[in-house]
Amino acid sequence: MSDDNQTAFPEKATLHPMSSHSNSLTALPRSPASSMSLHIDPALPRPAMYEKCDMSQELECYQHTSYDTFQIDRSDKNRPDVGFRPWLTVLAGFCGQFCSFGFMNVVGIFIAYYQHNQLAGLSPSTISWIGSIQSFMFSFSGLFCGRISDMYGPRSVTAGGCIFITVGMLSIAFCKEYYQFMLAQGICASLGAAGLFYGTTAAISGWFSARRGLAFGVAASGASIGGICLSLIFENLSRKSFQAAVYAMAAVLCVMSIIATIATSSRIQPTGKQPYGFVNFYLRPFLEPVFSIYTASMFLIYLGLFVPMAYFASSAIAEGISPAHSFQIIAYFNVGSFFGRVLLGLLSDKMNKFTLFSTITLLSGLVSAPFWYFSHSEVTITIVAVAYGFFTGGILAMFSTLVAQISPVQEIGTRLGAVNGTIAFATLVSLPIAGAFVGTDENYDNMKIYAGVVLIAGAIVAATVNLKIPKDQPQESE
Repeated sequence: MSDDNQTAFPEKATLHPMSSHSNSLTALPRSPASSMSLHIDPALPRPAMYEKCDMSQELECYQHTSYDTFQIDRSDKNRPDVGFRPWLTVLAGFCGQFCSFGFMNVVGIFIAYYQHNQLAGLSPSTISWIGSIQSFMFSFSGLFCGRISDMYGPRSVTAGGCIFITVGMLSIAFCKEYYQFMLAQGICASLGAAGLFYGTTAAISGWFSARRGLAFGVAASGASIGGICLSLIFENLSRKSFQAAVYAMAAVLCVMSIIATIATSSRIQPTGKQPYGFVNFYLRPFLEPVFSIYTASMFLIYLGLFVPMAYFASSAIAEGISPAHSFQIIAYFNVGSFFGRVLLGLLSDKMNKFTLFSTITLLSGLVSAPFWYFSHSEVTITIVAVAYGFFTGGILAMFSTLVAQISPVQEIGTRLGAVNGTIAFATLVSLPIAGAFVGTDENYDNMKIYAGVVLIAGAIVAATVNLKIPKDQPQESE
């Protein structure tokens, strides 16, 4: 801390908000003249903002103070970035994302199949509500999954996700009516996917600091591997029987979710049951400009992020490409997503995270609007799918990392839920809006423009986050 700061805060009250043993504020003797100010030990990072308060109000003052959590993490000498347990938790995250986002990544295959089989009599916009509700439930579940993870530990959330996703997938095999698909896939299976994602993500956040981007990138690659495996299973087995394909997918998801549950562990001591406190836990973070702007950018991004994923296959079929080859495009998309999640996740540890995030979001929008718009052959659509998978893989890999960077470590689960609870409403309307652009004539051009425009708008908003971060805060890179 600079001399100026030491002069402004001369007293000896030391704040240790990130300690795993205590959340208390420790006060040492100080002079009466300093009763209206607060000193932060130079060994700890400076808060992003200061509030003057009496000694009796210092704990409340801490609760309203935001921190550079990356530097707080690194001051914790007991935080291991290497070793068996941290990387075992990364394995849990890999399996959890295999089941969660891996399942979400193949929603386009289900929509395309329903359009030409069980639900052939319904419009694309109506059918898309299944995927929209699925995405909404996945995101909105973060409001309570994150909080439960903070209170009782992430394994309890992951175990519940294992049960829900298995039951939901088995139920899809028996569905025949629209409402049945909505209940099984849109609600039950997506609740399971949410539990597996939020539980394992909260666990990883507590185990890593300097290598957090790499850890999240490796874990997020499970989503791409899951998308590849599930799409290939469906493509090969659905030719014989829809039920056989869904049974096989359910079996794989059940095994992977069990591994995720067993491997999940938490370094942070669970807080135990606490009052719900909706305003304190979920609304208070939005008083911080950085958190609010980041959430706003994610809302815009999620208005278009899943649109290409959902419509790559059906738009390819509309171009005259065979259903079998159209389903393979989803697999190629997930191949690109795999490399994007790992490589861009690793790169995020070496440079400013928000700069990288806004850049790859901008590139995702450009891939959708001009490039996908002018792609009409199998080769060009496949190239677009791989490129879009690469850039959006980085977006999804960095999403949790950025939340962790701007949040106190013991509130990561809750704040992750607050962001997802907000962007859930974007996922709820994104696919129906896209389906309305498609219409009954199956012209996908306007839908492609829509997806690109909202992604570019989200990139512009995300780029402004750096303007709100104090200039004297250290950079995240090594």
